Amino acid sequence: MTTQVSANISNETKIIFENFSNKSGQKKGFIIEQALLHYIHAQQELPADIIIPTSVTVSQKVYEDIIMADREPTEALRKLMSED
Repeated sequence: MTTQVSANISNETKIIFENFSNKSGQKKGFIIEQALLHYIHAQQELPADIIIPTSVTVSQKVYEDIIMADREPTEALRKLMSED
């Protein structure tokens, strides 16, 4: 038995999703089910502090502080960006 679900996603995500489905030859329903199972199992099995969110929301002030900060890149960032 299967159940149909509905969700709103961004246009960018839709394009990435459709391109992946077309290139991999996998059906969209299969991709969604596997992704949901993977996500749920990770949430259940891993400690909360291990899971890194895909986005971070900050206040307008914090955003402005970050954007306006005049900082040099760290050595770690320079190394990361220079690796092939």
